[in-house]
Amino acid sequence: METEALKEYFPHRVIKRKVREVAVKRVRKDLILNGKSEEDISEADLEYLLADAEESVWSDIKQTSLMGVLAMLGLSLV
Repeated sequence: METEALKEYFPHRVIKRKVREVAVKRVRKDLILNGKSEEDISEADLEYLLADAEESVWSDIKQTSLMGVLAMLGLSLV
């Protein structure tokens, strides 16, 4: 029973939740910039936009991590 309660605090769930929050913010910002609201778009389209934004966030994380590792090794891509 205690392990079930602790599962929500495991790092992978916390990280996924934070990535989702950042993705939601990006989608809302994009909608505002395009003059749309969440009500103007179907639920399926919002989910597609959110999945695309999550993929973008993960990509940014991976790229940043790679640059950090290269910096620690004293290497540069340029």
